[in-house]
Amino acid sequence: MANPDDTPRGQHFLLSPECRTLTVLDLAKMRDATAYNWFKRLRWHQTEGKPYCPKCGTLRCHTMSRNRFKCAEKTCKAVFSVTSGTVFHARKLSFKKMLIAIWFSANSVKGKAALQLSREIGVQYKTAWVLLMKLREAIAWRREEMVLDGEVEIDGKYAGGHIRPENKAEDRIDRRLKKYQNMKRLCALAIRQRGLGGQTFTRIIRNEDGNAAWAAVRDHVSREATVFSDEHGSYHGSYNDLAGLNKLERVNHSKAYQTDDGTNTNQVESFFSRVQRAYVGIHHRFPLKYFDWYVAELAWREDCRQVSNRGHTFQVLGKALCRPTSRYLCGYWQGNKPPDLIWEG
Repeated sequence: MANPDDTPRGQHFLLSPECRTLTVLDLAKMRDATAYNWFKRLRWHQTEGKPYCPKCGTLRCHTMSRNRFKCAEKTCKAVFSVTSGTVFHARKLSFKKMLIAIWFSANSVKGKAALQLSREIGVQYKTAWVLLMKLREAIAWRREEMVLDGEVEIDGKYAGGHIRPENKAEDRIDRRLKKYQNMKRLCALAIRQRGLGGQTFTRIIRNEDGNAAWAAVRDHVSREATVFSDEHGSYHGSYNDLAGLNKLERVNHSKAYQTDDGTNTNQVESFFSRVQRAYVGIHHRFPLKYFDWYVAELAWREDCRQVSNRGHTFQVLGKALCRPTSRYLCGYWQGNKPPDLIWEG
């Protein structure tokens, strides 16, 4: 690993040696047994990789064939593996191939397309898509206990629901009018904490509504924090006034992007530019059923810009091994209604 003192002053982190601490060549030379040990150390990090029973918690476990373990307690005798009860439950890929897939996903600055990943690791498109969606679901869980402090910015961005214009000019409609909308256009509500190391909280809502903004600030922003917003009525209205929760500063974008005293929402707008680039250049569209997970993954990438690619890989793998089995992506809702991830506040 490079010495931080060798990095020239003012050099961008993505250009520095500290960013490149794990390469795909290192993973290609790795044996599957080594990758398996990485899974064990991150799954049972409290015991430094020594397995313990997920039901009774005892360390008295016997090793069985096919990387399985059996609890030695007479009242339990549970059989489990390193991926039991995680998003990798019932896996078929090797540990090395899953680790390389996680590296490719985490190392992509603006997201990873499943079709590209399927070509890179040699699996079917559906296999790559499900694996990436499991990782996104695990990353999205980090928002549940997120509380932002200091100076935070709030804003919303609409995406999806593109209406293709007609060929002839006389047949075209005003796609901005509500009566011509196809109800597939959703709003990504984002609250971003300023400063290096700040976090970004996201939720998908039907419209940029004051009730959802008020509930998000109430639950995920400290009362001592200062909130910065634009002139939208959802953040300063008769019923949903954020000033009743926190100190509120506003900037009118119809007059200026930044006021004379420096009030702006530039950092949350920069996050939305990443969402737009991922939408246009990587995925080309976001499935509405999983739009929430896509935006949550992009928020995680925004928060970890100063983390090396080794740290990215370990973070994603650790989150995936600490989350319960995905109910939506393991075939449990076959034939049923898919999950509704739109937040109502």
